[in-house]
Amino acid sequence: MKNAKNYPGCPFRTELDLSGLIRYWKQNLNQKESTLQYASKEILQQIEKAVELHKPIQDPSVLEKHSDLIRILMSAIFPTALSDSVLMGAHVPFNFSGFYATPGYTEILPFDKPREDIRLYSDTADTSKGTIMMAYLFILNKYFGTNIDYQLPIILGLPDKKTGLERIYNLEFDTRFIEVIALEKPEMPDSKTIAMLLENLYDVELWRRYIRPENFVFRGFALHKLVDVTDQEMLSSIKYYLLKRDAVTCGVNFLTIQEKIQALFALPDLKLGIVFFDPNNNIISSGGISDWNSFMIHDHQENLSCSYFSNSIYDKAFTEKKPVIIENLAKYDRKTKIEKALLEQDIKNIIIAPLTNNGEVIGMLELVTPNPGDLNFINAGKLSNVLPMFSAAITRVLGDLHNEVRAAIQKECTAIHPSVEWKFLQAGYEMVGQNQKEGKTTLPEIVFDNVYPLFGMSDIRNSSVLRNQAIREDLLENLSMAKHIIERILEYRNMPILDELIFRINTEMSQIEPGLASGSESGVISFLKEEVNPAIQLFRNHNEEIKNLTDNYFNELDPDLGVIYHKRRDFETSLTKVNENISKFIENAEVQAQEIVPHYFEKYKTDGVEYNLYLGQSLLQNGTFDTLYLRNFRLWQLITMCDIARSIDELQSELSHPLEIAQLILVHSEPLAIRFRQDEKRFDVDGAYNIRYEIIKKRIDKAHIKDSGERLTQPGKISIVYSRESDATEYLRYLEYLKAQGFLCGEVEQFEIEELQGAKGLHALRITINQDRKTSDSSDNSLIDDLISQLEEA
Repeated sequence: MKNAKNYPGCPFRTELDLSGLIRYWKQNLNQKESTLQYASKEILQQIEKAVELHKPIQDPSVLEKHSDLIRILMSAIFPTALSDSVLMGAHVPFNFSGFYATPGYTEILPFDKPREDIRLYSDTADTSKGTIMMAYLFILNKYFGTNIDYQLPIILGLPDKKTGLERIYNLEFDTRFIEVIALEKPEMPDSKTIAMLLENLYDVELWRRYIRPENFVFRGFALHKLVDVTDQEMLSSIKYYLLKRDAVTCGVNFLTIQEKIQALFALPDLKLGIVFFDPNNNIISSGGISDWNSFMIHDHQENLSCSYFSNSIYDKAFTEKKPVIIENLAKYDRKTKIEKALLEQDIKNIIIAPLTNNGEVIGMLELVTPNPGDLNFINAGKLSNVLPMFSAAITRVLGDLHNEVRAAIQKECTAIHPSVEWKFLQAGYEMVGQNQKEGKTTLPEIVFDNVYPLFGMSDIRNSSVLRNQAIREDLLENLSMAKHIIERILEYRNMPILDELIFRINTEMSQIEPGLASGSESGVISFLKEEVNPAIQLFRNHNEEIKNLTDNYFNELDPDLGVIYHKRRDFETSLTKVNENISKFIENAEVQAQEIVPHYFEKYKTDGVEYNLYLGQSLLQNGTFDTLYLRNFRLWQLITMCDIARSIDELQSELSHPLEIAQLILVHSEPLAIRFRQDEKRFDVDGAYNIRYEIIKKRIDKAHIKDSGERLTQPGKISIVYSRESDATEYLRYLEYLKAQGFLCGEVEQFEIEELQGAKGLHALRITINQDRKTSDSSDNSLIDDLISQLEEA
């Protein structure tokens, strides 16, 4: 025991005194029903003889001299049966000079060598200041009439000597054997001063001015008890860190959480990992969140499909939504590639705990060690309190990450077809992850390999001719009306310039009468707007007749274009109606077709509607693609085109300008690749060989039958262009079947197509659509299923 008077930092005089404990023994030994009746009179005699123990002890040798008796006296406080488990020591009052303790206590806080690796978790700057303030409060209660709980919380953190991990202890004080003696009558501070002192609880110098330490002496001894609160403190600290927004996105924070979980389990070799799931988009990832990783996908830079962990212990945790504990992975008898990969990382012991949000698994918490049995069914219960906090942290991160990914995709790609959104999200997660690790990056290439294309076109027949005809008729009407007004003006104002203007009007009319040549439209419009109309406007108010003619003329002009727009408006309105009808019909049919098998679809409106459809295994998030789907969609395409033709036929009565459509299908049986082009924000076929397919698409609508001069596409008919005889055989079956069902009529025509630039050897089938058949319900697939069954049998 150190000399109490010289204890550093203590402003009070403190004296070790066992007289209180001796009185306790005497009182109990002299009672008939005392719990200490087992003690003999010899103990009383020993107590009486040890006169040095009845007064304050200044000399440490006194304790050694009476060590056996002190051991007996202290047994009333230190239960012998619990000496190995209770962490308790006896000290000089409000002083850390100890003189008696259990073995466990001195192992943690040895008396002979104060530890310098103590971490203080209390509000005080150090433990000595906390004990000093407890002494002041002790005085306040005894001499100034207060009733304050002076047991200030002192939480200590100390590295465990065996594991090196921090253990947390609450240092509790028992002061029942302490008394304080005032050496002179203390001055009484008023209530206002006491309140001020309590507001500045740890300001030792302030307290010293009002309560002078030299006027008091503490006698007796204090009991210090260490209560292990590691689990509670670590759980609380883990929760605190998990509430931070970057709890699992900051590597430093995550490693701090790992250290605290190591301390919670008392396992220095324990490591922590997290993997998150986005089941809606079939994504497993840990990259893009932090610089830590998941042990399941530690060697994968890219995001993975959820099928990656099928039949593994992760799959079990995901399915059962409860932790899976493997005490010895080496002895696990149902190893998949996942378990084998874990063993390669020297992981023998693992807990996989699913993290959920609204009943859906959004991630997995991984606790791993190289030592079998470290993690088991008993200590796994410690996780139950923190799993909801990990789930909340991952939910928060996934929400932020999802918004960031969508913003990045929106910037790079604009609108995305729902069927391929999952692929863009995967690429987006990868891009965001690379941004965090390496700085700004671009969206990875999006390519779908081995997909089968379907191309279709519902083209408005002779749309260019009809548009030019409507423009010509409008211009002729405009020139004719202008000529009539100028002729009437000439009757009142004989001006040679007006004769010249009529001459030029006649010239323009004669030039466009046979048809519009290149540049004719813009030339006539400029002539009308810049010369004719200003001349008419000049004489507008000449007289009442001219004014009426002029007003009627300008009322006929389109207010935006400044020329007559009657026939052209009728044509454009009808064209828009037809386009919208075709487009809406295809969209509705395509939505239902997505339910058969997901596929990529895009359409374009021109003078009519053309569309691309791609399907194949690489486009599927889940499931398996079969060529049966391809045949199904080819038949679906034919039926849809028949229905489009009939719907447009029914629309004719609503059109101010009659229009007809011709329909075309391009068959391409070889799978190809499509790549997303970020510059044009669309998919294009990939590879030099596949470019031929794009060339053919752009040219076949104007193709002619070889050696005939006849246009291949014709109103009321479907033309099917192909290059392989096997394609013709397949489609002939479809056509015969649809004839039997009333969709088609007449004979199937077969042609060779004239040579196109960049495309040779093309052939075509052509057949008439039965306009009398009622439009089918596109949601009814019984016709398709029936034919597919026949094809399968064949």
